[in-house]
Order: sequence, then C-alpha cells, then structure tokens
Amino acid sequence: MDPQLELLPTNLMDWEDFERLLLDLGRDELGLRSLSFFGKRGQAQKGLDVIGTNAEGKPEGIQSKRYQAFSVTDLDAAVEKYTQSPLPFRLVRFVIGVAAKVDDRAVVERKIVLNEAHHPLEIDIWDQSRISEMLRDKPETVLKYFGARAAERFCVPHVLTPIEVAGPDSVATADAVMLGPLKSADAVGLLTQAARTANDDPAGALPLYREVQGRLVSSGFPGHATEFDDTVAELHIRVGAEAAAIRLLMDALWAAERADDSLRADHIARTLRSLAGFPEFGPIGTTSPRTPTLGAAYAVAQFVADHLHAPVPISIELPSTEIALSEAEDRARVTLFSAERALGNDDLAWIITHRDQIDSAAAEMATTHFDVEIRLRLTVADAAGEWAPLIQRARTGMQREFKALVLARHARYQALDAAYAEADDEWNEAIGEACLAQRYDDAADWLYSQRYIANRYRPTFVDKWHPVAQALSNRPSRPRIISTASKSRERALSALHYGKPREAAIKLRRQLLDGLRAASLHDEIEACRLLGQTYRETGAFRLAANYSIRGGDPEGARSAAAALGDNYEDIADLLKGPLSWVVASALEFATAQADLVPNNELDTIVELAFGVIRDVTSGSRHDSPLFSPHMYLCAYGLLAALADRLSTAHAQTVLEMLADSVVVESEHHYHRTDESHIEIAAGIGSAHNGALRDSALDQLVGLFERDAHPFGAVARRALTDNIDRVGTRLQEMAERGHNEAAALLGYIDPARVSPAAAQDAAERLRQPTNNGPTQFRSGTGAVNDSLIAAVLPAEVRIECVEMLISNARSPWEGSGDRNDFLLAASNLVNGLDEEHRRRFLDDAIDFAAYPPLSQVDVFNASMSSPLSAMRIDDRTDCRPAAAFLAARLAVASEEKRLVRDTALRLIGTNNDEDYRVTKTLQLVQTELADNIGMLAHGRWPLRCLAAILWADASDASEELGMTLARDPDVRVRRALATEIVATDDQRTADVRTVLRNDPRWSVRSVAGDDFRRGSR
Repeated sequence: MDPQLELLPTNLMDWEDFERLLLDLGRDELGLRSLSFFGKRGQAQKGLDVIGTNAEGKPEGIQSKRYQAFSVTDLDAAVEKYTQSPLPFRLVRFVIGVAAKVDDRAVVERKIVLNEAHHPLEIDIWDQSRISEMLRDKPETVLKYFGARAAERFCVPHVLTPIEVAGPDSVATADAVMLGPLKSADAVGLLTQAARTANDDPAGALPLYREVQGRLVSSGFPGHATEFDDTVAELHIRVGAEAAAIRLLMDALWAAERADDSLRADHIARTLRSLAGFPEFGPIGTTSPRTPTLGAAYAVAQFVADHLHAPVPISIELPSTEIALSEAEDRARVTLFSAERALGNDDLAWIITHRDQIDSAAAEMATTHFDVEIRLRLTVADAAGEWAPLIQRARTGMQREFKALVLARHARYQALDAAYAEADDEWNEAIGEACLAQRYDDAADWLYSQRYIANRYRPTFVDKWHPVAQALSNRPSRPRIISTASKSRERALSALHYGKPREAAIKLRRQLLDGLRAASLHDEIEACRLLGQTYRETGAFRLAANYSIRGGDPEGARSAAAALGDNYEDIADLLKGPLSWVVASALEFATAQADLVPNNELDTIVELAFGVIRDVTSGSRHDSPLFSPHMYLCAYGLLAALADRLSTAHAQTVLEMLADSVVVESEHHYHRTDESHIEIAAGIGSAHNGALRDSALDQLVGLFERDAHPFGAVARRALTDNIDRVGTRLQEMAERGHNEAAALLGYIDPARVSPAAAQDAAERLRQPTNNGPTQFRSGTGAVNDSLIAAVLPAEVRIECVEMLISNARSPWEGSGDRNDFLLAASNLVNGLDEEHRRRFLDDAIDFAAYPPLSQVDVFNASMSSPLSAMRIDDRTDCRPAAAFLAARLAVASEEKRLVRDTALRLIGTNNDEDYRVTKTLQLVQTELADNIGMLAHGRWPLRCLAAILWADASDASEELGMTLARDPDVRVRRALATEIVATDDQRTADVRTVLRNDPRWSVRSVAGDDFRRGSR
C-alpha cells in the first residue's frame, strides 16, 4: 500500500523557503496584491515578514514562525511584537504562519481572546495542518517547494498545465504597446533628425524617413510605417525620383483596396492630387498636372476610391488615357479591379467588351504577379465560359493554392449553370488541394458552398459539411488564397443594426465581391439577399428586386414587387435561367406584378411559366427537393395570378395539364398544385364561355368537393355566378353531407337547402360553447351553419341567435371565434319580430362598445412576444363584427345613425377589421355623403367606400374623384371603376379616362367597354 500523505513537511523547510511559501499563500489564499517581504535580513521587521493589500486596498500581514512547537507564550509574543511596533499603517488581518502542527486547545482559546481584545484586527494561525489543506489542490505550489513525488502523493488527482513563456516577439509587442511603436523601434531620434533636415536637405532626410519606416515594419507595425508615406513621396518628388513616389503610393493604394480601406484610398488619392499640382478642392477643369504620370496616378487612385465608396452598381468607365501612362503592374491591377467589379455587378458584357485589354494585362503579369494574371483570366472564363485552357493549366503546372482557386471558381461557374454534380466534384478536388496547401479557411468556405448547392438539388437529411468545415476553421491556416476584407460581413450587419444603410450597402457589396473572388458561393448569395433587403428599405426597389431574385429570396422579391407599386419591372430573362432559387424567386416577383403585365408581353410571360413546368416535369431543369419555393409550384402560382387574362389556347393548355389533379388517391391526399389549381379554374371559369368555361367549372367543383384547399372570394364568386351550371352538383354534394356545399347553396339559393340539413345546422348553433377554464379551442363552423339554417322559421333562428350571442359573451372565447358567432348571427336576423330585433340590436351595439373580457385573448396576448418559443400573433378585433350585426338589425333612421357612429369610432382598429367597418357603413347608408372626404383619407376599405359614395353623389367634386382614380391602392381604383363603368355623365368622364389607362389590368379592364357589370 502507498497511502496519500497526510501532511506536508513544512516543519523541515528552511526559513527562507517557508517565508516564500507564506508569500505565495498570501497571493493564492487571501488574494493579496502588491505582495512583498517586509524588510531584509538584519532589519527590524516589527513582527511582520510578508505584507500586501486586499481587494479593498487595506493592508494585511503575515509573520513567519519556523518553530517545532508553538505555545500560548509564543502566540502572545508574536501579537505583542506587531501591536507594540510603531507602523505607518494598521493591518486588518494578521496571520501567524507556523511550520509545526498547532493542536493545543489553550492556544486556540487564547487566539479567541486576542481577537476580542484587538478588534477590528483579525488574528489567525496557519499551522502545518492548515497550510497542508490549503495546498491539497495546488500541485504547482507543492511541486515548487516539496518536489514531484510529494505532489503526486499529497495532491488530489491533477494535471499540471505547462507554463507558457512569452517569446521575444511577444515581449517586444507588449513593449511597443506600452511605450509606443516609435520608442520601441528606437526610431524617435531618427524621426526628429529627419523632420529637422527635411526642408533644407530632402536628399538627406529621405533615407532617414525610410529607415524609420523600416524599423517600424521590422517591429511589427507596418500600419504606423505607412503614416510617413506622404512625406516620403513628397521627398521623392523633390529629389526628382517621381517614379519612386508613384510606386510607393500605388502600392499603398492596392493594399488599401485589398483591405477594403476606403478612407486610406481616399487619402492616397488626395495625396496624389496634391503632388500632381491640382487644386485641393473642386473640379480640376482644364488644370494640367505637374507631370502626365502624376496626373495618371491620381486618376487611377480616384477611380478606385470612387468605386470603393459606391453603395450601388455604377458604370465602369476606365480612365484609359491615364492607364496607358501607368506602369504595367498598375495597368493590370486597375483592369483586374474593374473586371471583378463588373463580375460582381453581373455585367458580363463589360468583360467581353474589354477582353483584349484584360488578356493583354494578364500576359504582362505572367512572370511577375502570377496571382493577378490568374484572377484576370478567371474573370474572362466566368464571362465567356471558356474554362478548358485554364483548367488544363491548373491540373498540369500551377501552384497548388492557385490550382485550388481555379477549380473552386470553375465549381462556382458550374453550380450557377445548374451542373450541380459536376460542381460538387470540382469543389471536392479544390478542397483537397486547399488542405494540402494548408489553406483551411478557403476549404471550409467551399464546404459550405457545397452544402448550399447540395440542399437545392438532392434530398439531404444529414449535414456532413458543417462538422468538417468547423474542424478546418479551428486549425491554424495560412492566409486565404485571395486576400479578403474578412470583416465586411460583420461591419455590414453592424451598420444595418445601427441604421446606416449606405455603409451597410457598401460593405455588403464588398462581401459579394469577396465571395465571388474566392468562390465562396454561400457568402455571395447571402450578400445578395441582404443587399436586396437594404435596397428595399432605402427605396431602390429595382435593385432590391434584382438582388432578392439573384439571392433566392422569394419573400424579398414579393416585397420588392409590392414596393414598386404600379411600376412594372420586366424580369423575363430571369425566368429562363437554370437555378431553381433564382427562377422561383423571379416567378414570385412576376406573380406579385401579374396585374401589371402589359398586354403585349402577357403571352411571353405565360409561355415562360409553361416552359418552367415542362422543364421540371421532364427533368431538364433541377427543382429544389426540399427548400421552398419550388419552380414548379411558383410557375403554377403565376398562371393562377394571370388566369382571368389567359388566351383561349393557354387556358385550354393549363386545364389539360391539371386535369389529372382534380381527384386524389384517397381521402387524406392532396396535390401540391391545389391552391393554384383553384385560382386557375376560377379565373378561367369567370373569364371564358362555352366548353372552356364548363371544363374549368367542372374542375373547380371537383376541387371544392374534396376540400382541396380553402376557397377564397374569387373562387366562391365563380361558383355563385354560375349557379345554373353547378347548382345540381352542389346540391348532390350537400345531400351527401358536404357542409361547405350546403352553406354555399344557402347563400346562393336557399330554396335548394334541405329541411333536414337546416334543422341539423340549427341544432349545432343552439349548442353552448364547450370552451372553459380547463380547455379552449378555436374554430366554430358557425358561419356555414348559419347560411344553412337561414331558411328556418323565425322562432328557430331566434333561439340560434340567442345562443350565438351568449357564446360570443363567454370569457372563454377568443375574438376570432366571437367574430364567427356574431357574423353567424347576422345571417339569421331577417324578418324578426320587433321585440327580438330591438333586443338583439341593443346587444350588438353594447357588444361593439364594451366587449366582455376574453380570457383567451389575454392568454394569446401573453404569447405574442417575438421572443416567445411559441408565438401567437392574433390581433383580431370582434367589435366591427358586432357593429355589422347591428347594421343588419337597424331599421329606423336614428338606429342607423347610432350604428354609423359606432362604426366610425371603430375605424383604425386594424386593416382587416376596417373592411368589416366599411361593410357596416355600406349597410346603413345614413348621412355618409358629408363624410366622403374623411373616408377618402382612411385605410383602403374606407377609401373604397368613399369611391362608391363618390360615384353616386352628383354633387361630389371631380377633384376628389380624380384623387380616388389615382389612389395608390389598386382595390380603391377597382372599386371606383366598377361603380362608374355604366355612367356616362360629364362629371365622371375624365375619371373614366384615367381608369381606362390605369397600369393595372384589373382596373382598366373594368373601366373598359368589355367589362360585364355582373362579374364584379
């Protein structure tokens, strides 16, 4: 057996080691700072050996007693020696360190007495036992004083952490930070001497400044060295070395461009402007430069600086004359800068136009700046698609990292051409080469690009890329193959957060450019999406549309289309591309703008949508397997938005394409096209006649029968407008228990509702709510049941209304269900006796003014925070539904005025509920003519009502009509067009002309001569 040591042999230590041990314990146990020995050998130490200050700045001290035994007398002597000594400070803690074990009870009792006598001084004893326990978990200290064997046998299980010794470079850097770079580089004297002689002896000052710069660079502070570039360049000019001055500043310019340091680039341009002899401010005009080469250098620097500051794509107009006067390296670099910018702007035509210049610059750099040559040739390959020679060079005789870059850029090109499998293989090879070259950061970026593409062309359920990329990112890596401004993304996000959109756009454009240069496709696409958002928020809506579509952001594309308002943007070319995320986003944009498609472009857009569907079906274009949106579904969505504008041939084609999608294999199946299918069939059924209309209605009824998708107003209107053709089928469906069909029949043709169905519906309406404190659910079915039960006698309907109002008052019903109950009641109040009519009217008015508290709404509100793990965003307001019920019950003028005033007070509850307020005001039609102007300044439903009222008000001003005819919301203009289409008076003539030339088809078609009034 080899038991653990009980105590450390402090009693065997010499007195100097014991004192050092106590000093270390003062630091580690008491947390003292400014620790030191109190005096040296031979000095009177006044009862103290170690002194230090605690966290509160109060002094604490330790006295060392290397005794083999320690008695009460020894304790008294130690305390008295300290307390009787004249000291300029008073301790708050006095520790007596004893090398031996102190276990005499008399000593412990005496320590307590002494603490009471000398309060607030705290007196403590660290004996052998106490010190040993302190060191039990401090193997480094035990090792230091007692050796490795003692540490192994005494300490708890431990692993010794090696002490890292700072190298000379680290020490020098620390000194430079503390002293300043100039002092640490021993350059202060040189700088003083150089500054003193610069005016009189530029030739003598120049080598001194260069020496200062050299020392700063050697000390690791090249940024500080560049602070003297202006002075050095000016001295070069003064001694006649113009070429050296230009070279110095142009090198600094390209370094600033690599770092995306636009402020530094500005400074260099200003310096060259001054050296060239141009005025400091204002246009140059006809001023000639001091020398042509200085003027050329300034022109190049200003060109670069301007583009670094550009928040939007700007036309690239090379200063060709000045470039011709520049050195070969500068010619090549400015050409590369421009070509890569053109690539980032998706302006491939610029590269093709300047191809000879790019090729010439690349040839000049082949032996001196290989990286510049390769990047120039990559821009041509990207623009022209001519990759074979470059790939051949990469695989046969190119440096490993540039081989990796070429392969990765080719992979990007293939991915953007939808050659996904080939791109994946190319990226694999590039990643391998990058790892062999220890360029792990590039390899990690390409892994993420692989992941982005893989998720969009094949089902992927295991993320095999991220763990590997993380592992590579954690390895020490050589610099990236192409130096990038690594913090552009972070700076852009910070600028977005702090509301600095210009700065954000500039940094995002740099992120896009760096992503493109380095073939980091995921960075490039993310930058496009964020640029789309930034441009949308700053009013650059066309740019927002372009970048949102390029970035595969369908929601951003729809938002950009909405922001463009009535301005049509032709994106037909984007619908022809191979990429699912781009085409799908373009289709979403086109769908949002469907009403704006000009008549002469309609067939082209429709054919493009058909082309997408056919290509996806045939497999000639890859669609996204998992990530929405899908090109296939978005194409049908566009056809749905254009359904009532389709030609006969196109309408017939799309119905044939969807014919097999009306039925499903079993009850719970569906087709992904169901939502669009409903809108397509409804649009065609409403816009066409004859066999085409019958075919569309047949599909529409089939979709309605299997509850394919909720039917909106347009689809329901298509059925109600054609009840003579679909009524029989709807009735058969109702008889088979199809509740939606029965409700629709009750709304269209109550005579077709069977008595049994009506009684069943009434029975459901008379049931009290099941919601309560222990459970509450949403959804009632009351509105459909009310349409069916509306044919029943008044006494039955009264019972239903009483229960519906009672359920609406329940504290365990939310506003959504209350809405249903109140709207259902409004469908049942025709022909009531006066007593019940008045009572229900009073109930409705009271409800609209003072709705009962809903515990469900309170609960939903508690779950409305955007930070909630589960969020409920229900802002329904049931008061407008109560006002609508009151309007259905109001008869007398004073009752209608009461309802009107109640409804007007509810304006602005929210956009959706303003629609219900508007319907209420339409019902009462009481003294509203005087309120047209007020309504015309409300939300869109109220402006629609103002348009309707204006059309009927002969004394309303034409100016107000023109304002409504130009309303930014198409729904208002459509409502006005519908109301005045049949009028032919002089007051509405100019308004009709405006509406007939409206940019939106849904307005101009209503206002035109071919509009059928009954179809609105």
